[in-house]
Amino acid sequence: SLAPALLLARLTTAAQALGVGLALLDRTVTYVKQRTQFGAPIGSFQAVKHRLADAEIALEFARPLLLGAALTMAPEDVAAAKVTACEAAYRTARTALQLHGAIGYTAEYDLSLWLTKARALRTAWGSPQECRAAVLLSGGRRW
Repeated sequence: SLAPALLLARLTTAAQALGVGLALLDRTVTYVKQRTQFGAPIGSFQAVKHRLADAEIALEFARPLLLGAALTMAPEDVAAAKVTACEAAYRTARTALQLHGAIGYTAEYDLSLWLTKARALRTAWGSPQECRAAVLLSGGRRW
């Protein structure tokens, strides 16, 4: 049947997206500690700290959903984990691109590869809208 394969594909996509998001966050934190502007590392600026904190919170919120979905393998749990992890990774990728500035847009820099992965994972095995619909269709039966 297709349903078990789809569940597994969505779950592994969510896990990969979480890993991509965490890798992007780690690389971006390292970069903002090194890059200076106005004589100070850009990572010391409040606005940069807030953007990185928002990305980390989104990724850390996705982690327990992913682990819970791996335990239950319920379609609505897997869909919730996928949409949460993929949206967090995509948000982190966009933050990373903004904080890296122009160098993030170059094909020679690895950031473009990570951004492409985050974008592709977001719609693989179900768009965010499809996964949200799967959660809503469950109607909260498990609660």
